[in-house]
Amino acid sequence: MKVKRLQRRRNRRVAVVGSLAEARAVLSAAAGRPVVLVSPPRAASNLGVGFFWALIDAARAEYPGAAVEAVMDCGDAPGFALSALRMGFTTIVLGGDPRARARVAAIARASGARLLARAPRR
Repeated sequence: MKVKRLQRRRNRRVAVVGSLAEARAVLSAAAGRPVVLVSPPRAASNLGVGFFWALIDAARAEYPGAAVEAVMDCGDAPGFALSALRMGFTTIVLGGDPRARARVAAIARASGARLLARAPRR
C-alpha cells in the first residue's frame, strides 16, 4: 500500500487543535499563511468525526480567506476512517492493521482523499 504524504511547504503552519478557541488562535497567528489543522491523536473515537468537522467548518467560516487543510486522526480504527471520508475529510490518518489500511487507502484514493500513516508535524 502506498501512503501519500502531505506536500511540504515551508510557510505552512501545522497545529493540533481540539477546540474552536485553539483553531481561532492558530488562524489569527498564521497571518495569511496556509494552515493545517490536525485533530488530536485518535480524535475520531474521542471527540468524534462530526465534532471535528463542525470545528473546522466554524473556523473556516470565521476566517474565510484562510487556506485551511483539515486532517482527521482516526487512530487504528478503519470504521472511523471511513466515516471521516463520508463526512468529507480529504486527509485522514490511520494506523493499525496493514490489510485494513490498504482497503481504506483504496477507498480514499477513489474519492480523491489522502491516507497518512502519521499525522503531519510542524
